[in-house]
Amino acid sequence: MATPITRYAQIAFEQIPFANFPGGGPISQGSTPFGNVGFNDPGIEIGNVREVTAIYQMYGNEASSDIINLYLAQPGTMVSVVGTVCGSGATGGNPTVSGVAASLLLSVGDDDVTGSGLVSNPTQVSTFTDGASAVRYSAPVDISTGKTNPVSFAGGSAQINPYQIGATAYEPQGGNPLTGVAGAWVQAYLNKVATPTAGAVLVFRLKVIKH
Repeated sequence: MATPITRYAQIAFEQIPFANFPGGGPISQGSTPFGNVGFNDPGIEIGNVREVTAIYQMYGNEASSDIINLYLAQPGTMVSVVGTVCGSGATGGNPTVSGVAASLLLSVGDDDVTGSGLVSNPTQVSTFTDGASAVRYSAPVDISTGKTNPVSFAGGSAQINPYQIGATAYEPQGGNPLTGVAGAWVQAYLNKVATPTAGAVLVFRLKVIKH
């Protein structure tokens, strides 16, 4: 029987006793199978996790292809694919009335054009970008009438390619970075909407890994 080989994930490789140290900065190019990897990079290490609750109250005129800005993610952060969304109808602010829409499919992504994934770009070369994605954190999920229990994000591309918001991300996109605001919008994309309910609420719960 062959002797088992002990192998290491990126974060574990960085944590080998006496081989690295906290705050040691990036280790040299070629010294790991992943090349130049920063020790304090939240993409490969446990960062501070912030939970974001984003509440959206519907106007009743939402249409397919509309976009909801949920949260301005700061440069260098990662948004987890572990998130949920739920909805219920509301009349006069009462969230117990059932029904956000006869049909509502939405996905979750971001509009960042400066960052990249840790698999698609393992050495985090600054000139490499993955581009904005409407399904970064979740492919379309059904939040139709009656979906009052949290619906988990599912099928986002960051599931297999953890994504880090670019260091130079700013809003508004296409504007002047000298007069913009640092960050990128995490967004819900309304893929299909039919008979939306005015006053209904959507509640998104996001996990954000920060330095």
